[in-house]
Amino acid sequence: MGTSMARRGPTTRRWRLAKGAATRYLAPEGSAPVAAREVIARYVSALAESSAQQVSDPLADLRLTRKVAQDLGAFSQQATSQGWEAALRGWGLEDLLGQPPATAAQGLTGAWVGADGGLEAAVARAALATVILGALLSQAPICQDQEDSLPAGLPDLEPSRLLQQFLGTAFYQRLVLDLGESLEAAAGDGNRLQRGLAGLRELIHQAGERAAVEHPAPAHWHGLAGWLWVTQVVNGLLQYFQERD
Repeated sequence: MGTSMARRGPTTRRWRLAKGAATRYLAPEGSAPVAAREVIARYVSALAESSAQQVSDPLADLRLTRKVAQDLGAFSQQATSQGWEAALRGWGLEDLLGQPPATAAQGLTGAWVGADGGLEAAVARAALATVILGALLSQAPICQDQEDSLPAGLPDLEPSRLLQQFLGTAFYQRLVLDLGESLEAAAGDGNRLQRGLAGLRELIHQAGERAAVEHPAPAHWHGLAGWLWVTQVVNGLLQYFQERD
């Protein structure tokens, strides 16, 4: 199957436990499997270990992700209140007007994430493009595929819902990058792997939804209120999976 989706993560104790849980999650019948929640919990513990070694914390290590989420919230709020065209012009992205959904998604992603070559930036780019493209296609039913041009006016793009999807998608994609080698090796075949990944993805998004509804969305996304909301949702998602001894 190969390991094209994976990267080699650290080899410290908690990372070994996380990789072991990923292996047992998709292990063949007859072994001692673990639930999706344990895989994610072990992964969150491994992230905390890495952050502590760098005298940091997981929230600080996700600063770019949180900033991108704020930009997504501000843009979608503007698109909802003023229209798609006005939002693009307000962000200096009028060249994306009339472009196909995939081009528009990539343009917005490039504007907000930039060309940073780090792991967090790569994950943020992929997650943002996925969420924006899905939102655009769902809001523009006249598009038969990703090559059709978007209409000038689009219906509402609800900010908190988009942010929740982005944060969950980013966390899921990072997990797959870090634990993908173990998941692929244990799965044995593509169908088993996809079913296992779907279980992880669903649980992560459920945790994100739970964290989002616990905090009222701010009136404005740029500024302290928006930053706090994004931070609280990310923290809530991580805390949901923290191991309880």
